[in-house]
Amino acid sequence: MDSEVVLRLESGDVLVTFVPTSPASPSGTARPAPPAPPAPPAVRSTTAAGALDAVAARLAADGASVHPGLEALLGLPEAALLLRTLETYLELAGSARATAEALHLHRTSLYYRLQRVELLAGTDLKDGTERLALHLALRVARAAGRLPDQAAAPGA
Repeated sequence: MDSEVVLRLESGDVLVTFVPTSPASPSGTARPAPPAPPAPPAVRSTTAAGALDAVAARLAADGASVHPGLEALLGLPEAALLLRTLETYLELAGSARATAEALHLHRTSLYYRLQRVELLAGTDLKDGTERLALHLALRVARAAGRLPDQAAAPGA
């Protein structure tokens, strides 16, 4: 049976659209896949990032506190490099290879920096919930103007 899954944000933007391919019919011949539904005009690749930034801006405007570990890092004058590393790592979905390439680092150097972040922030980057909390906290800190300029996000 064919099915379609569409996740929409409150703004009406489409976040994910999934239309599975049709399985082979009982006779062994493949059925043609149904035509893909037309994409709404509001679909764009940065929909999720834009929504996350909007949430972060609202939290920053409300004076929300950031992650306690990130707060500790923000208090260190030499932390700009570590914050840029952490933000890039989280923006690139925790991919060490992609982060090392984006920052023009050897992976060993990247791992050293990430260990320093874990030590100074008292966090564990292997914990998905912790990574999510840090990522949102970084977005809130950026929206509040609390991140140093050299800690700019990879796409910014």
